[in-house]
Amino acid sequence: MEAVQTALVASLTDIGSGIMSVLTLVLPIALGIVGAVMVVIFGVKLFKKLTGKA
Repeated sequence: MEAVQTALVASLTDIGSGIMSVLTLVLPIALGIVGAVMVVIFGVKLFKKLTGKA
């Protein structure tokens, strides 16, 4: 039973490490894309407001 527990803990630890490494690679890219989209949306809304086409 202890061998199963050890194997399970080791495999879950590996999965957690893998997820964290993927997040550290993907998160900066995703934040940049989301930020750019937000800037474009805000810019379009501001342009419509300034030109009176809201």
